[in-house]
Amino acid sequence: MTQAKQTCILDGFKRGGCGSCAQHCQHRVMLEGVNGSGGRIAAANLPANYRNLTLANSPARKDQADNYAALERYAESFATGTDKSAYLWSESPGTGKTTTAAALANEWIVRQYIAALKKGEQPAQILAYFLEVNSWQELYTGFTRRGIPEATAEKNSRLYYKQMEYARTAPFTVFDDLGVRDVTDGFRQDLHSVVNYRVTNGLPSVYTSNLPIEELVKVFDARLYDRIRHNCGVMLFKGASKRGRR
Repeated sequence: MTQAKQTCILDGFKRGGCGSCAQHCQHRVMLEGVNGSGGRIAAANLPANYRNLTLANSPARKDQADNYAALERYAESFATGTDKSAYLWSESPGTGKTTTAAALANEWIVRQYIAALKKGEQPAQILAYFLEVNSWQELYTGFTRRGIPEATAEKNSRLYYKQMEYARTAPFTVFDDLGVRDVTDGFRQDLHSVVNYRVTNGLPSVYTSNLPIEELVKVFDARLYDRIRHNCGVMLFKGASKRGRR
């Protein structure tokens, strides 16, 4: 599912929009960086094609209207902070879960950025973090499996633990594609430590999955499932895959 293009991610947050803004508006640079790098949205590890998404321009909005009405109310709490999480799932891929999770991350970044400026504070550089769980698990395999060259294993290990720390401590984290395949005890332990830290410290998370939340007991265990469901709203994304459609 591809995003709708817009001039600036702040367009929907400014009265009259951003059509007349200078190309290098300081706030746009602070959020989007220069040429897509260096800003707070890039720092969130969001894939490039999701970096201008908001709930207002998300291509999933039309097909998931009821969910988006609820998510807009959820996003209204972002400026002041919230400890509530969301679990977005569907039986088939391509229904807009990841698109929506990315839009929520951007909503958090922009609303927290604006709130900090209004209080005369410097917005943090890392306001949110997007963790693709399947890719993170591949990094884990890339330094724990036998036969991996030492230099490659060391590189994978450094990146794995770097992503782990960002996902653990970011004010808002997206865990994308949760439970897509079986996990080892070691990986399960690391994932539990990240989720447990976030729940214990009241840090909101958004999870996407193709599994009903109850099925996480089978993929992980009851302990991790209990942590994920804590203070977490569950939303079913209905419909067939729209992936690849324009």
